[in-house]
Amino acid sequence: MSSAADGLRRARVLVAIFVTFLLGGTAAAFALTEQLKLERSPVLRTEVGKLLGPNCHCRQHGHVVIGFVLRKPDVLTVAIVDSHGQVVRTLLSGGYRRGHVRFVWDGRNDFGGVVSAGTYKPRLHLAHDHRTILMPNAIRVDPIAPTVALASVAPRAFSPDFDGRRDLVRVRYRASEPSRGLLYVDGRPRVRSKRYVTAGVVKWHGSGLGVGVYRLTLRAVDLAGNLSKPIPAGVVRIRFVTVGPHVLRAKTGARVGFLVRTDARRFAWRLGQRQGTSRPGLLVLRTPSAPGRYRLVVTANGHSARTLVIVS
Repeated sequence: MSSAADGLRRARVLVAIFVTFLLGGTAAAFALTEQLKLERSPVLRTEVGKLLGPNCHCRQHGHVVIGFVLRKPDVLTVAIVDSHGQVVRTLLSGGYRRGHVRFVWDGRNDFGGVVSAGTYKPRLHLAHDHRTILMPNAIRVDPIAPTVALASVAPRAFSPDFDGRRDLVRVRYRASEPSRGLLYVDGRPRVRSKRYVTAGVVKWHGSGLGVGVYRLTLRAVDLAGNLSKPIPAGVVRIRFVTVGPHVLRAKTGARVGFLVRTDARRFAWRLGQRQGTSRPGLLVLRTPSAPGRYRLVVTANGHSARTLVIVS
């Protein structure tokens, strides 16, 4: 009985000692945690760009800025890590004084190649402070260009005279991701759509160009500045008023016809001493009673076209 009682007492003592150590360890851990919570971060006022297009030859998305304020001097190593925590690029390593630290990343790895599409974060190691900080700011890298398809071009002939009738060309497109449409006229960029959408329209008013035929090319640019391959969009014609044929031969007093094309509702005409107005389409007139060379002039919204009438 005495031996059993002694064993029970020893067990109780061991349990008491274990509980005491457990409580003490918990209290110490709690105190350490609270101390860490109260300890100020060695960096503050962080700024990290959100979107990066490594293939964009532009200021806005060709690189991202990474910056922060260092509370006290330290030896810094700044790296970019992928979603698996693997280092893809070491941006800097060296001693820095307290104050602002600012640098850029162009979306390339340590070997100079463009990193894969995905999410990346800056990671800081402070040697003196013995701390490694993974910044929460995610950088989305998009090196993939969109694809674009032409939906329609209309009208193929237009007159930018601001009369509300066929004043502009609408080029409708579909893109593989939200993009802005870019319209090139005879190889030169002329206009872009306003919004990033997967189905949009580019409007061209023909500004700065005269009467003639122009070749259109369409491209798309996404949010990261990636530019699609160009696709042909055919040709369009700027015309205000035309009349045909260019030369007409007829007898005196004969009834003759001219084809007048214009987007205006009405146009004015003048042949010799006679003049009048008519609607677009076939204009039927009687030639002058005297032989000679005459000019038929048709005018619409301040623009004119002429044809030669030879009367014999």
